[in-house]
Parts: sequence; C-alpha cells; structure tokens
Amino acid sequence: MDGTALFVSVGTVFIAQMNEIDLGIGEYATIIVTATAASVASASVPSAALVLILIVLTSVNLPSEDVTLLFAIDWLVDRFRTTNNMLGDCYTAAIVEYWSKGELAAMDAETNAESHYHNDVEKAADLAPLVTRQHDTDPEPLLHDPPLLLTGGDTSMTNGKIVNNGDIKVEVEVPPQNTTKI
Repeated sequence: MDGTALFVSVGTVFIAQMNEIDLGIGEYATIIVTATAASVASASVPSAALVLILIVLTSVNLPSEDVTLLFAIDWLVDRFRTTNNMLGDCYTAAIVEYWSKGELAAMDAETNAESHYHNDVEKAADLAPLVTRQHDTDPEPLLHDPPLLLTGGDTSMTNGKIVNNGDIKVEVEVPPQNTTKI
C-alpha cells in the first residue's frame, strides 16, 4: 500500500505547512513510521487513507479538522493512489519471483519426478485404449478413441458408424513404456 503511505505522509506535511507549523526530524520520522504501519495494516477499501491520516495527524499533534480539505480532492487522488498501490504489488511479486526462480525450479523438478508424464498429450497417449479388428489380417494395434457404446442389441454406435457387435473386438492393452509424443 505504498500509494496510501505516500498520500498519508504528504497530506500530513501539507496540513502542517498550511497551519505554518514547523516539523523537526523527529516529527518526520514519526510521520514515516506511523504512515507506513497504518498503510500496511489498512483494509483495501476506497478512501481508507482519509481515516489513516487522522491517526498520523494525532501522532504528531497536528489539527485533525483540516482533513476536510483533503476530502475535496480525494476522488481524483484516489485513482492515482490505487494505481500506485497496484504497481507496487505487481513489482513486488515480480521481484520475489525473480529471486526465487531456483527454488521454484527445484519444486517443479520434484513434482515432475513424482510423475513420469510431462504433459497432458503424453499422458493421454499412454492411457488411450488400443483397438484391433477381429477379422483383420494385420493385427497391428491402432491408437484409437474408445467406442461410444460397447454393448447393446444387434448393433452399437461406434465412433459415429453403426457396426455389428461381432465385427470388432475391443482390447485394452498395457501401452508400451517408451512411446513417442503425438
């Protein structure tokens, strides 16, 4: 919530300068620490910074009734504050991902070691049934989609074609271990 922390800090200094109150280094440090803590602990609701600025103004003994001046411009400033908050969150996520690439790669390698399938196509090729025709002279198995209906009356619907039940024989075999990718 860096946009909120910036708004609270700048708004507090603005109110102090508007009332011609000089701030020392201790007050600036208090503003920074209090604004940071308040923005981290705040909820992500619109105009929450106006409530947080009251906390910071109280911590450095500045008049809190001047916050009403900030209400007039908050509808515009809130858009920039939200954009700043979002960009800060995105940059933080990108930096953490960059720093932890090695750990993420190790976690992916561990997950892939548990399963010998590296993608869904390879898994589907291994799990697809092998279908052979009963009256074929070439008994070479074909990689085939499973039939829609295997049992029924005299005929069944198989892959869009009506055939007699005795014409095909469906065998589900264990696929070879070293298959190639489709």
